Amino acid sequence: MMTDHVAGAGNRQLDERLERLLKRFAVAARAHHEALEALDEERTEVQARMIAGLHGALVREGKQGEELLLNLVDSPDPIVAGMAAVYSIRLDTGRCLAALRRIAKEPGLLGFRAEVAIQRWESGEWEE
Repeated sequence: MMTDHVAGAGNRQLDERLERLLKRFAVAARAHHEALEALDEERTEVQARMIAGLHGALVREGKQGEELLLNLVDSPDPIVAGMAAVYSIRLDTGRCLAALRRIAKEPGLLGFRAEVAIQRWESGEWEE
């Protein structure tokens, strides 16, 4: 019974860690978008590195981390959904492309970036 309690505490800690990573991913996605809109190249790069690192941390948690990131594709925030779609497109291409197509209808840079992502995927130009 003691082992079950310890395992339960370990799972709870993992869940809390994953939740923090997901929240940080969403915050970084928004900050990246704001930096792009402001044409702040340095801040854009910092946020891009942060997002890549958070993606790596989520993926290193295995299937659970990947699935939680994939769930962000359905976020009501198109900025967060778009970034999650770009980073999850190899996990569930159809779902991610559907999200990107929805976001491509948004005005401005956000919609444009989603459209470019779709075009790059469909043309085979996609890079990690």
